[in-house]
Amino acid sequence: MDQADVVSQFVALTNCNDTEASFYLEAANYNLDRAVAMFFDQPSQGIQHRSAAAATSQRAPQANAPPPQALQRQRRQRTGFLGQIFQLPFLVVRAGLKLVFEVVHFGYKCTTTVGSMVLPRSVTRALQGAAESLLQGNRIEDPPQSAASFKQAMQQRYGTTCPEFLETSWQDAAAQAHRQYKFLLVYLHSADHEDTDQFCHQTLCDPTFVHYVSENFLCWGGDVRKTDAFTFSSMLHVARYPYIGLLSGSGNRTKRVAASEGFATPADLMQVLQPAVEQHGAQFVADQADHNERELNRRLREEQDADYQRSLEADREREKKRAADRAEEEARQLAAQQAQAAERAEREAVEQQKADLASALERRKASKKAGLQAEPAAGSLNTAAVRIRLPDGSTAQRRFLADQPLQVVYDFADSLEGLNSLKYSLATMHPKVIYGSDKLQQSLNELRLAPQAVLLVQPHDDD
Repeated sequence: MDQADVVSQFVALTNCNDTEASFYLEAANYNLDRAVAMFFDQPSQGIQHRSAAAATSQRAPQANAPPPQALQRQRRQRTGFLGQIFQLPFLVVRAGLKLVFEVVHFGYKCTTTVGSMVLPRSVTRALQGAAESLLQGNRIEDPPQSAASFKQAMQQRYGTTCPEFLETSWQDAAAQAHRQYKFLLVYLHSADHEDTDQFCHQTLCDPTFVHYVSENFLCWGGDVRKTDAFTFSSMLHVARYPYIGLLSGSGNRTKRVAASEGFATPADLMQVLQPAVEQHGAQFVADQADHNERELNRRLREEQDADYQRSLEADREREKKRAADRAEEEARQLAAQQAQAAERAEREAVEQQKADLASALERRKASKKAGLQAEPAAGSLNTAAVRIRLPDGSTAQRRFLADQPLQVVYDFADSLEGLNSLKYSLATMHPKVIYGSDKLQQSLNELRLAPQAVLLVQPHDDD
């Protein structure tokens, strides 16, 4: 059976157009069973296929995709009744409803039984393969896991001298390349295509080509049998494999700037890629220059802000130091004032004490003088001549009656001008005897101060 017959059978089974049929059959190397399974294995939110004229657009159409509900209605209208029978189990399995799954499984049995009676054997086998694929569940692989598995499989089959494929989804790979101001080289791998092995051995893993790719691009690859790579190939409207694409930008701004479909030598790819790099690479240079300028301006602003903050902090520290110095000076002045006040108060207290002492002495002198009895005449009998030596060295002498008490001697001493102590004692030096207040009422004879004696004035310390 030639390729035209396979295309006709695919169109009859899926109710799609010839362009879409050729796309899926090319991806499956014209294996009808696998192509039909691949057609019905797309997620319900999959990309709407456009006409061949739309395939010339360089920008990835993800941003312009219609809403999921519209896609589902278009798919049901396009696939007809038979397509709806196959599509229903896929939706039900995704929802995890076991009961409905069993009902659909029964419908599948009935459909294949009827189909075997009215359709050719090859078509029946294709329908059975597609339905069994649906009944196994539409599993969506994790893109990073699929990318890592693809990278490992490529290294195991073709050796470690191959491009360093990123282990992430193609969207994240495009975003990473955009952040690094680089192109993203995309390789879509179809293991069933007859040119794939030759392309991988002679071109993709060529050391010169690998070096060129590693120096200029980030690289992402995927197997079109996996969901992420297959969906991406649908977005790019890939018609032949192996496929090499060069992308720039990320997100809704991702666009294809160069592409190669089918077998190509390293020289052929270089002729495709280098002009695109020269044409579109200037934008990367401009973007990077803008980014560097923004970063420079940001750093300058941060440095200016930091300098301003440091200046503010220095001003605050200086003001804090000035305030501390002012407080210290005020405290020192206050302490000095307090010391001066205390000294002045102490001086005034001493002066007042002296004044009080002088006043008390004057009053005592006047009182004692007024109370002194007349001095006995010289040569009188039973008298005692007492000489009193004052602290300043001066002396005063007076005669007393020998039977008079010691108190009259103290009264005489109190009346002397040279005595400046309110409290004192009279004493003799040889022998050392102190005549204190306990002896005031004893007579001079009793104290052996008659007929004569010399008494010293000894001021008390508290005066």
